[in-house]
Amino acid sequence: MPYDWRPQAALTFLALPLSLRAKLHYDSLASLAQAPAGELPMLSVIIPARNEAANLVHLLPSLQRLDYPGPLEIIVVDDNSTDQTARIAEAYGARVVQIDHLPPGWKGKPHACHRGAEAARGQWLLFTDADTLHLPPSAARAVSTALRHGLDGLSLFIKQECRGTVDRLALMTAYAGLFAGAPPEDRLLNGQYILLRRDVYEHSGGFSAVRQEALEDVALGYHLRQLGYSIAVLLGEDMASVRMYGSLAQLWHGMNRLAADSLRWSGPQALWTGLFVTALMSPLVVLLAIAKGGLNRRWLPLTWATATLSMIPWAQRFGSPAWALLVPLGALFVQAAAAWGLLSRLFGRGVLWKGRRV
Repeated sequence: MPYDWRPQAALTFLALPLSLRAKLHYDSLASLAQAPAGELPMLSVIIPARNEAANLVHLLPSLQRLDYPGPLEIIVVDDNSTDQTARIAEAYGARVVQIDHLPPGWKGKPHACHRGAEAARGQWLLFTDADTLHLPPSAARAVSTALRHGLDGLSLFIKQECRGTVDRLALMTAYAGLFAGAPPEDRLLNGQYILLRRDVYEHSGGFSAVRQEALEDVALGYHLRQLGYSIAVLLGEDMASVRMYGSLAQLWHGMNRLAADSLRWSGPQALWTGLFVTALMSPLVVLLAIAKGGLNRRWLPLTWATATLSMIPWAQRFGSPAWALLVPLGALFVQAAAAWGLLSRLFGRGVLWKGRRV
């Protein structure tokens, strides 16, 4: 009896309702408030940096241009880099905290963030990645929003910048898939931009409480909400941007890392993300089935059009609706990287990130 490919082909039609679910979650996020006149409390910007010389030459000037009406310090935590990270940070006037080894029981990024917090003098701590860029009003608006609403902290989803076709397609798919899962405010923080009151950081244990976590931002968000702190997740695409991966190898390892730990923190809600990405990839399964003579050719334009329509709003955010036409290829990359990351973690190999196994 020949194999029936129709159920797998029909899976594509789940993409439309799941895309709507993702859009509703995304649209539910508020934006930052305008900053009122008057001085704001001291802010410490903390940048964990491991071999980030190429990124710091762009990030640090953007931080120097911040229009922040209050004391501001910039701290770069040089996490045992082998490039010119420390020299460039000093050249731009940042305080440099040197780390020459990783203590047992710690992952690299939570340790670097925690060391930066220990050195900070500000009443508010802004943790941000070295591959981000910040617009002048961003910090003032973030702190003002937290003060106005009595928040203990906030985290921003910032604009995703892409270098080429593959990372655009993969990030577009992964980003939509993220929002197709649990609502972001459920427990998620975005490590690219986390603002916390200093006393909240200290009383909660901060990154030391999640020292062994590879997805330290998600783990910290869950930890803070378990303790009852008020942490908002907001949209900040008009306030900052990030270019996450400099090469296909970095993109692959990044997707490995995200997939290997996201299931743990998302729980059953990860099913929606997995279904969505699989549905977007299904037209490629249809193409294979047609080549094997197992499906009528009419399935291909129908499923491909469904996947394309599902991703048009997300493709628009990543530059052009036309990118939605290629989304099955992006979904294939995400699925393959996710499977590899999960298998690597399952067999105890860990995932390679920043030259370390996490």
